[in-house]
Order: sequence, then C-alpha cells, then structure tokens
Amino acid sequence: RRLGADGCAQMFGSFKTGLASGNSDLDLAFSGKVSSEEAVPLLTGFAELLPEFSFQGVTRIFHASVPLVKFTDPGSGIEVDFCIQNALGFRNSSMLAAYCRYDLRVMQLGKIVKEWARRHELVGTVDGYLNSYAYILLVIHYLQSIQPPVVPNLQVLATEPVLIWDNKWGTDDRWDTKFVEDEQSLPPSQNREDIGQLLIGFFNYFGHIFDWRAHAVCIRLNRPGAAVDKFSLANPTQPEIWYVEDPFDLKHNLAGKCSVEGRRRILEEMQRAWHILNTSGSWRTVCPSGGPEQHLLKCRVGQGVTPEALMAPFKDTQLSKMYFPEAEADGFRNAPAFLEFPSAAARKQAHTKNETYVMDSQLILLATTRHCLAAAISQGRFTEHEASSLVA
Repeated sequence: RRLGADGCAQMFGSFKTGLASGNSDLDLAFSGKVSSEEAVPLLTGFAELLPEFSFQGVTRIFHASVPLVKFTDPGSGIEVDFCIQNALGFRNSSMLAAYCRYDLRVMQLGKIVKEWARRHELVGTVDGYLNSYAYILLVIHYLQSIQPPVVPNLQVLATEPVLIWDNKWGTDDRWDTKFVEDEQSLPPSQNREDIGQLLIGFFNYFGHIFDWRAHAVCIRLNRPGAAVDKFSLANPTQPEIWYVEDPFDLKHNLAGKCSVEGRRRILEEMQRAWHILNTSGSWRTVCPSGGPEQHLLKCRVGQGVTPEALMAPFKDTQLSKMYFPEAEADGFRNAPAFLEFPSAAARKQAHTKNETYVMDSQLILLATTRHCLAAAISQGRFTEHEASSLVA
C-alpha cells in the first residue's frame, strides 16, 4: 500500500510444493497490475522499506532474468526471494505440489535428491550445473518412466486448457499450464517399491540408462516404456547438450547452461552413488554430512579495477581471501574474481553489496563453489590476497 501497488503476494517454489528443506528460501511473487517496466522501480521502493520492518540482509538482484529482492526474516532466519509477477512459477509449483500429494514418495525422493545434489555442490546454473527445480523434474520423469509408474502424467490426463501469457523471451507467448488439479480423483499407484529401491533406481536410470545425447527429460510428454526425442522439442539443440524441458514454458531448457564439467560431475556422482548403494548400501558414504569447505562469491571485474579497489566495498564484511585474475596477453581478464568468506552467513552478508559499483564496474555477485574456483585456477593465472593485507 505504501508503494501504491494494488495486488497481493503469492507463495511459490519449494515451500508451496512441500519440497522445502532447512536451507530453502521462501519464494514470494507480487501479483497485481504491474507492467514489466514498472517491476524494478517497484522492487527498489520495496527494498528501501524493508529495514523499517526489521528485515535484514536486503540484496537487490535486478540483472537476473526475473528481477528480485532477497532479504532475511530475523525471527525465523528464513531468507525470502521476492519478485514481481510470476504466474508461470505459481502454476509450476502448483503442479509439483499435486504430484507430491498424489504419492508421498515424490516428496521423499525429491528431498533426498535435492540434498544429495547440494552436499556435492552440484546445484547452480551459474557454475554449469542444474538448479533444484530441474532435479525435481528429473525425479518426476523417473517416477513416470518405471513400470508400473509411481505417478501418472498429470498434464496428459488434463483436458481443459489453462492459458498463461508471458513475455520473458521478448515475444508474447501463450503457454498451456493445464494439469489434473484434483489428483486424489485418480486411482492410486500400483508400484510398491520403497524409497530405498526408488533411490537406487533413480541413480541407475540417469547415471547408466538414460540416453542424454538423444532424449529429453520431459514430464509433459513422458510415459512408461517410451522416450522423448529431444530434437523434436521447441529449442534447437545438439547431442552433447542435455535437455530438461520446463513443462509449461516450452522455450526453456533448464539444462541449457549445463557445462561440460558440470555434466561430467553430475554423471560421475550419480554413477558413484548407484555403485555404493548397490553394494554397501551406505547412504552416509553417498551423502556425507557437513557443509561446503569454502564459501565463495564470484564477480567479473573491469580492466581498470585493482585488487585494492575490489576489496574496498567489503571492508565491513568478513572477507578472508580474494583470488584476483591476472590480465591475459591481450590485456583482458577472461576469468572472474573469487571472494572467500569463513561461513555461509558471512557470504550472505557480503552478497548485500550486489550491484554496487567499483570504479566503472558494477559488481554482479554470484554464489559459487570450490570446484568452479579450482577449474578457473587450472585455466588461468590468479594472485591470492589475504583480506588483512589489503584492508587496513
């Protein structure tokens, strides 16, 4: 109301689907009469109001495909991602929730796979991996594929179109978001496998059986005993490119940014998980406890930026070390700089500096992993700088 916007906030994402874990963000979207041109100004005003209500860690992320503001509720510690107008996200979440309600094993297997991917740092498109949503699509695709299936295809069974208009790709697209919303009216699954059997089967299916070069993960068209030809779908592709189709936005291949290294690591960890579970059965070995060894942000920096200048905005954070890329022979820096912090909380605090300027460079800060840092160091030259040596 303070911003003069007429509408309401709707929840989507993992909290709506039931797939949230202890480290999940709460996804909220403002739904009302707001044009795409008005979204960023409205989010800017919203971000400026948040400290009045004791919200912390306010971070503006306006250069994303969906601009948003991140902030933390100090009472619960929950991090919130707030955006403007995400009708497709709401429908996607509603359908995943319907799959979870149809059979409890969808939620159980989905949470396990998400946690496995997180523990092995296999999540994040900016580092060439799949996002959490894509892993849930893999889970549903697998549960549709086995015989008898654990879940039916809720989109194939639906009859009445539910159309959503969207212009994310620069064109006015109309997507059919229908699915069976009264999933309890469907006959229950005849599959009697327990969650342990399904978990082993999941890793075997995508680690050994699924033909990533020819087929697509496509819960919209999938059915037992059949494969979806990825070359028949909306996006042009190549054999080496994985294809995970968004079930509503058919122009979106969620695996389109999966890198060679990302695909290699995902497959290797799936095959390793299958081998261990199929022999010793030790889930602790497959998914060891503990968090990441390093807490990192990365950002591109302009040619005139010095290590001292890049460190300056982080004087009031717990930055411990910086890996600064040296210029190549052509005078350009082809690699990003990496900033290391002692904890996830310290990294989150530093992320509030996103989209601030250092000289002529705007910082686009992205969470990353030690694997991405190691790959960058193996391919280029970096100088290491301890924070104490540069910040007096």
